[in-house]
Amino acid sequence: MKAQAFALLRAGRGRALPLLLLALAILALHNIDSTPLASLRDAQFDRYQRQMPRVREDEPVIVVGIDSQSLAQHGQWPWSRDLIARLVDHIQAGKPLALGIDIVFAEQDRHSPEVLAAKLPSLSRSALAALPDPDRILARSLGGGPTALAIVGLSNPLPGSKQPSRPLPVFTQQPALDQVLPNFVGALASLSMLEDAAAGEGLVNASTDTLRSNTDGGILRRVPTIGLIEHQPFLSLPLEMFRLALREGGTVTPVLGRHGMEALQIGDYRFPTQANGELLLHFGRASSNYYLSAADVLAGIHPPEMFSSRFVIIGFNSTGLQDRVITPLGESLPGIDIHAQVIESLLTGAALKRPVWMAQLELAALLFGGLLLISTMPILQPRYAVVSFVALLVIICGGGYLAFHLGKWLFDIASQALLLSPIFISLLANNLIAADSQRREAEKHLLASREEAARVNGELDAARRIQMGLLPDPARLLADESRFAIAALLEPARAVGGDYFDCLMLDPRRLCLAIGDVSGKGVPASLFMAISKTLTSVLTRRQPDLGQAVRNIEEELSRENPEFLFVTAFIAVIDVESGEMEYVCAGHDAPILLRQGEVSRIDTAAHGGPPLCAIGDYPFIADRVQLQPNDLLCLFTDGVTEADNGEAMYGSKNLENAILQAKTGDLQVAVNRLRDSVRHFEAGHPPSDDLTLLLLRWTG
Repeated sequence: MKAQAFALLRAGRGRALPLLLLALAILALHNIDSTPLASLRDAQFDRYQRQMPRVREDEPVIVVGIDSQSLAQHGQWPWSRDLIARLVDHIQAGKPLALGIDIVFAEQDRHSPEVLAAKLPSLSRSALAALPDPDRILARSLGGGPTALAIVGLSNPLPGSKQPSRPLPVFTQQPALDQVLPNFVGALASLSMLEDAAAGEGLVNASTDTLRSNTDGGILRRVPTIGLIEHQPFLSLPLEMFRLALREGGTVTPVLGRHGMEALQIGDYRFPTQANGELLLHFGRASSNYYLSAADVLAGIHPPEMFSSRFVIIGFNSTGLQDRVITPLGESLPGIDIHAQVIESLLTGAALKRPVWMAQLELAALLFGGLLLISTMPILQPRYAVVSFVALLVIICGGGYLAFHLGKWLFDIASQALLLSPIFISLLANNLIAADSQRREAEKHLLASREEAARVNGELDAARRIQMGLLPDPARLLADESRFAIAALLEPARAVGGDYFDCLMLDPRRLCLAIGDVSGKGVPASLFMAISKTLTSVLTRRQPDLGQAVRNIEEELSRENPEFLFVTAFIAVIDVESGEMEYVCAGHDAPILLRQGEVSRIDTAAHGGPPLCAIGDYPFIADRVQLQPNDLLCLFTDGVTEADNGEAMYGSKNLENAILQAKTGDLQVAVNRLRDSVRHFEAGHPPSDDLTLLLLRWTG
């Protein structure tokens, strides 16, 4: 698996996998709305606003809220329409630019003569005629200035729904608008006499259910600007107020592009929109300065002159009546505050911009950044490659923030950074592999030169003889043994190596087998190998608990280890009478077991540990397995499985097949055949590591 992973990273000079990742990244960005990246993108756009909110210098809007104080003084909602009329009259006396009422008066006032006649049939006609009609009083008040009433568009017809009577009077209707704008089948609107008295009506709800919602994750990011009710155009309430304030100059003109609406123009004011006519609102920090209590206005605390040349909105600002929304700034605001922010944004031209071509620009930026990384990183050193990637991210992120700061453009930098990261990681991994390969090659040449110098002086030859002399000769030591048979072979890759094996009788019925592989090469590894073998034979004799014996071996090896070497080992103690094998595996390859013509691996996963001296003080625990008569056990080092022919490694499968084919009564012949199979696979390539094999057959 490791060789396959390296081959994948190195394919196409290390560029094949990054190119594939770049193609997948472009596909993900192209379909971002159907991936989790959409949430990441929206969160980044919110972060722009939190770090650079709209500055609310002027306060052109006053919100008159029906708050808890108002309800306490004038009774629970709904109020009588004549009280609302008093509120409207007080505001209209100050001659505001426009008055918007974010309330729908769909039913007759409960104190109107018609309603009272139905509730109190005993009242005489003369008494009813003498009663004032609150709805007519409110209608007269609405006619006193540029007033806009709220309407709620309905996706499905409901009882009481109707067609509002105040669509845009001058509007350039285009057939393409029907395809992009929200189209409602009806609306909840105020009484006809109130509609006729008001100067206009505006929508206060979001898009229809068939379109994308204007909230994501409970956060309001977009607000509608215009919608259709039975194909009749209506502005949103704040924009209708703005149109009324412009009087004759308030002509509404939608600007269409290939993909839908691009902008909406009201008089000389123009702001960009999404394709479906929604406005990406740039929010400012919440403020209570422009909020007035309706009770205070009715009490005359605030003079009418306060409303002069201002936009005024009447709405709910009391818990239980108001609707609240979460903004990208993380603030919870009443819905009427959104109307105020829309008017402010329109006056200052502070709308956010994300045209259709912005997504294409992001795709181009991703493609350019990915190709730049793929073309330059393979020729850079790893540290310079990291610096280059960080610099690229800084440019992308800095460009996104600069675009927002200068022109309120929404450029998705979060998805860019996330999608470029796998490409960078794969390229960096390839760089590290190449650097490691160069380092290994340099070490190899250096080691070769040192070995050559030592060989000239005869030191390595002597070291080789000493090292090989430390290894036991199973054929001589155990020649009279009939309960089992052992054969072993060790061939160092160079003059001396770091592999070792051992076999010794601990007592008349317990046989100890050990095999190990020291990290590194050359003389240091050979010295560490000699120490490891000696400690293994001594401490397994002294300590009956094999796990404790291995812990003692690690303790002694770690005592003096200036080169920080470590050794993988497999140590087993076999009861040659019963066939029970106790073993400890310290980071070594699991032995292969041939039983009745089938090969398997000894299970070392349950209690296996790391190599000796790798982490220190590891609590090694011995495991057990029961051998069966004529079982063949093969212990080996990675010089067998990692033998290389320049294209692939020998691997465990080839070794298992070779064990199956090497069936013979003479284990030494079998060992030699296994060695020959490995050398044949190498096809003349020099061995990269020591080769060690040990075969045991328990006769039972």
